[in-house]
Amino acid sequence: MKKSLLALAVLGAFASAASAQSSVTLSGSIDAGVTGTSNNWSLGGSQSSYNAFTISGREDLGGGMAAFFVLNHRFRIQDGKMNTSTGNPGDSSNTVFWRNSFVGLSSGAGDIRMGRMLMPLQDMNGGFDAFDTGYVGSTHTGGLTATVRANSTIYYRSPSMGGFKLEAAIAAAEGQYVGDTAGTFAAGAGFSIPNALNNKERPTGLSLRYAAGPANFGYAYDQNTAGYKTDGFYGSWDFGMFKLLGQYESGKINNIGGTALEEVDIWSISTRIPVGAFILKAGYVAGTSNLPNKDANKFGIGGEYLLSKRTSLYSNVGAPGGDRATGTAGDTKFDIGITHKF
Repeated sequence: MKKSLLALAVLGAFASAASAQSSVTLSGSIDAGVTGTSNNWSLGGSQSSYNAFTISGREDLGGGMAAFFVLNHRFRIQDGKMNTSTGNPGDSSNTVFWRNSFVGLSSGAGDIRMGRMLMPLQDMNGGFDAFDTGYVGSTHTGGLTATVRANSTIYYRSPSMGGFKLEAAIAAAEGQYVGDTAGTFAAGAGFSIPNALNNKERPTGLSLRYAAGPANFGYAYDQNTAGYKTDGFYGSWDFGMFKLLGQYESGKINNIGGTALEEVDIWSISTRIPVGAFILKAGYVAGTSNLPNKDANKFGIGGEYLLSKRTSLYSNVGAPGGDRATGTAGDTKFDIGITHKF
């Protein structure tokens, strides 16, 4: 009897040790609300990225090495359907984990991951918009034609070295989606790459960031599948009473319906001001082109009230302008809703 109890205790100890070294986590967020203009609105929340769940896991392999994976899915709150990217040849409605799906290994020398994921420029620039790139007030520069996510990617991330961190990625020259390089030029009518140029080049990218204390600055470079290049410079400083964020991106784009490549510069400045449980957000984004009548700009203002660490109420307004913001694209938009993170 004593031997049996001892054996069970030993097995239990081994089981506890094993479970402590490996974990699988389900996380995500749910967003619902009303968004639209004064005469045309709908239910659905401010952006699909806030209706998503992620299955992630990590296993300690010993010797400072670990294995990890991420599977990220988006869905629509209004009807529960999958929310996949659009305009992407080969991207069907049953692509469950189109947002991110990768596996990797990490050690003291950094980590390397393989699969489908955000490329370095897009992975960096999302952190320098006061609206987190999602609400109608967002003043996100959008990455021009920098690759958003790439299929069949190998991605390296260095450890932080005195606040500096290097990231680099390369993807296959085939199987990429046109919609992953469409970009967004401020608030106006966009641009894309011709289907004939899709899968011409291997998408590549790199970034260098310095983050320490209140400072966060970075540079990123991207070459998309059509060979178009984008340079981006980003920075933020937390002054305590408020946080100031800025973005600048430059590159050549193919204007929809145009015959010549545009040389485009786009920049933004925004701020987050916490007042108790309330966060005030405001910003401005503008873009210029070497072609006539191709400017764009947008003002954004809004706020978020934190009911808890996981749940918040929000409301925002975005007012686009310029030659690209014509018709309904130039209408002032609003959103109001609730987000819960888990």
